[in-house]
Amino acid sequence: MNTLQEKIHQQINTLPLPSQKEVLDFVLFLKNNINAEADIDYLSKDPKITQAIIDGLNTPVDECSDQLDW
Repeated sequence: MNTLQEKIHQQINTLPLPSQKEVLDFVLFLKNNINAEADIDYLSKDPKITQAIIDGLNTPVDECSDQLDW
C-alpha cells in the first residue's frame, strides 16, 4: 500500500505545471499558518503578554504614541 506522501506525490504529478505551483503555494501557506499558530500558543501561555495585548487592543487610537521608544 502507498503511503500518504506517495499518494500525494502521485496526484500532484498528474496536474499541469501551473496547478502544481498552486499546490506548492498552498503548502507554504499551510506551513506559515502552523508557525503562526505556534507563536500564538506560546504568547497566550504568558498571562502578562496576554494582558498587554488586550490592553493594547482596548487603547483608543488617539491615546497611542506615534513614536517608538526603541
